Amino acid sequence: MVQAVAGETALKGRRVIKSRGTGEEHWRTDYLGKPGDGMLKNEPQAFLIEMQANETIMPHFHEVDQFQVFVAGSGAVGRNPHGVLAVHYADHHTGYGPINAGPLGYSYFTLRAKSDPGAHYLHKPGYREALKPSAKRHGVADNMTLSTEPVLMDRKEMAVEKLMPELEGGGRSISLIRMGPGMSHTGPDTRATGGQYYLVLNGSLEFGSKNYSKWSTVFLTSDDAPLAFKAGPKGLEALLLQFAKQES
Repeated sequence: MVQAVAGETALKGRRVIKSRGTGEEHWRTDYLGKPGDGMLKNEPQAFLIEMQANETIMPHFHEVDQFQVFVAGSGAVGRNPHGVLAVHYADHHTGYGPINAGPLGYSYFTLRAKSDPGAHYLHKPGYREALKPSAKRHGVADNMTLSTEPVLMDRKEMAVEKLMPELEGGGRSISLIRMGPGMSHTGPDTRATGGQYYLVLNGSLEFGSKNYSKWSTVFLTSDDAPLAFKAGPKGLEALLLQFAKQES
């Protein structure tokens, strides 16, 4: 079943939480699933973290594949600073970080096809026992720019821009979709993937009888039909993030 969550609806549930790695407070908004409870679950998990100014999230790994999309503020993953808009991918059991927020904070989505039990921090005892074999694929695409409103509204042709092609394989792929107002499109076949997320970054996405604006998510499993949707009245720019059919 397609699971669509409007950004403005989800953000009403924004709350303050404490980082499990440092104890520092930041904000979390759940879109799909619940925070890790020690159990690996075959259900999607999507949430937004909004970091405090100059906060650090310590190096860690997860037990499932994941995408992170940085959407506001500034900061760095590891030693490399990234632009306002960036996508980070990491295989299961693949360490990354730290995530360092800049002086105005740093906000990012975490999107998973399966719910993770919880982070394993590399500065805490016991992480080695939790490690399992992994291809350790990871990468960042940070060369993305969104259109201004009039340029997007004036777009005459749809465009699909591939990101991190070196990570493609087994159904995994990352792309940025750009569509002018009212344009229609049907997404790729879900059956070859381990699940798909659409994340609206600009304009809006019309699906069914609803309009999903900025920071809305749509998740499809491999059993769902390809998503048939339209760009809203001001056009659409959205990421399409596909998971591999089988984790390795």
